[in-house]
Amino acid sequence: MTVHVLGPVEITKHGAPVPVRRRKQRLLLALLATRANQLVPLSRIIDVLWEQEVPKAARNQVHVHVAAVRRALTASDGDPAAVETCPTGYVLHAPPADVDLVRFDNAVARGETELSAGRLAEARRLFRTALAAWRGTALDGLEGRFAHAESARLEQRRLRVHEHQLDIGLTLGRFADLVPELAGLLSTHPLHEGFRRRYMLALYGAGRSADALAAFRDGRRVLGDELGIEPTRELRDTEVAILRATPVEELVGALPPAARREDGPDWAPRPRPRQLPAQVNHFVGRAEVLARLDDVAGRRRSPVLVTGPGGIGKTAVCTRWAHANAAGFPDGALYIDLRGSGPSPVEPAEALGRVLRALGTPAGRIPDDVNEAAADFRSLLASTRTLILLDDAASAAQVRPLLPGTPSCRALVTSRHRLDDLTVRDGVEPIRLDALSATEAGDLLAAIAGRRRLHNEPTGTIARLAAACEYRPTALRGAALQLAERPELRIAGFLRELLATPSFP
Repeated sequence: MTVHVLGPVEITKHGAPVPVRRRKQRLLLALLATRANQLVPLSRIIDVLWEQEVPKAARNQVHVHVAAVRRALTASDGDPAAVETCPTGYVLHAPPADVDLVRFDNAVARGETELSAGRLAEARRLFRTALAAWRGTALDGLEGRFAHAESARLEQRRLRVHEHQLDIGLTLGRFADLVPELAGLLSTHPLHEGFRRRYMLALYGAGRSADALAAFRDGRRVLGDELGIEPTRELRDTEVAILRATPVEELVGALPPAARREDGPDWAPRPRPRQLPAQVNHFVGRAEVLARLDDVAGRRRSPVLVTGPGGIGKTAVCTRWAHANAAGFPDGALYIDLRGSGPSPVEPAEALGRVLRALGTPAGRIPDDVNEAAADFRSLLASTRTLILLDDAASAAQVRPLLPGTPSCRALVTSRHRLDDLTVRDGVEPIRLDALSATEAGDLLAAIAGRRRLHNEPTGTIARLAAACEYRPTALRGAALQLAERPELRIAGFLRELLATPSFP
């Protein structure tokens, strides 16, 4: 009996599928299998199975779905005790369950041990054994936030293992053998510059210099057509080295097996910046916009642009979504105030310097050229799940170098301007943020100034104050804070003061 998540989610018995027909049961199976031998809390199961409206009988329904998964495991000659019921949740034990992800993890761990000991051929065999556990896209056929995030996470792990075993093959001089494998990987991942660099080296090592240079030109064209960017510095340096007939051993020496690198293995811990601003207190409304952000995140990994006038709450809504979804970006969250609405917007070179330092690049190694710095930025993010919040953008040109080049990352951009060029050229998803409703504006005033305080005021006066603030959260907060500080003042008098202020709202 085998539980598969590295491909379509299913249970098989002697290679034949055992039916798990209901979507929520397959989703539950995927959650338990990707956390095999770990307690999955009941609250987490409910969050995954019901992303939005949770039914009152959710706990009972979870018990029903767990029972169905147990029956499917038993029908495939599995041990019903493979799924253990605990006081706060459930555990899928492997063994007795044979989970393909567990086999993948075990083979990778053994491969790392062999690599550290310098046994390259055995390490490569184990990495290839790990990759053989895959049957397609992880969690294929499942929809929803958990499925999309987990699929992206596992895919990045698979790509890193591919890179490790390819580096060993290049070090062992198996250039001709690697050419067809790398050609296949590039056909599936044409934007993966690490695979393209290794493809160029394999072709060059196999005596096919012209083909290696053609592969670079193809990569430059694809990156330009798809993302509007130049190749990374490493890729450009490889092209120059081939043109100069640099010995292939010297080029391969620039990416030796991970265990022999001075800075440690590729999977060594990297900085994981957590730069998100604090969430505002008394957040109200915006359910539609937050749902739209969830929807975009579930469907695709393109950047999102939230626009609207000053004080409308763009930063607050993006920050709230980012904090709520931080678990989906375990490699970090970057934040830059681009100061686009002020007299001195942040230059792209300065912004890139900040994020590269946050990602661990020494100041002396940050390129002065914007395109080179942007390429290094994309390289550092290539195998990560990182969130980037670019706040108060002035123009598309300011934002473009700061967009990640990998679908595993997410960029949120806020601006007072429409930035149509980002939508047209870069596939950025635009979301327009409007003012709060009259009810939401009243709720925000009451939350800050005090409901008892406003209860004694005429309803029409509160409505006029909200209208005077143009239903913008920033102006409403400012007005409510002043009311809270001056409990003796009636709203009608306070409103007259505000309207007499030239700069209001």
